[in-house]
Amino acid sequence: MSTKTTFSLGRIYCSVFGHRYRVTRKVTSHINEYQCMLCGHEATTDDKGKITKLTPQLKDINETLTTFHKKKNPAF
Repeated sequence: MSTKTTFSLGRIYCSVFGHRYRVTRKVTSHINEYQCMLCGHEATTDDKGKITKLTPQLKDINETLTTFHKKKNPAF
């Protein structure tokens, strides 16, 4: 079994200079989901306000937070 790697200038740029994130989804007023414009890396804001990798568990937590936030604040 072999793994196929793809060459990406975006990944090289991000590994040297860091990601260039843009907000892709506003979960609450202080939690967002981000995606790197160059390599596609997904991230979110954690409980301490730091940007961290978006794992399936954090994606599920963000989905639950969105549901609760919309019920509490329908105008959001």
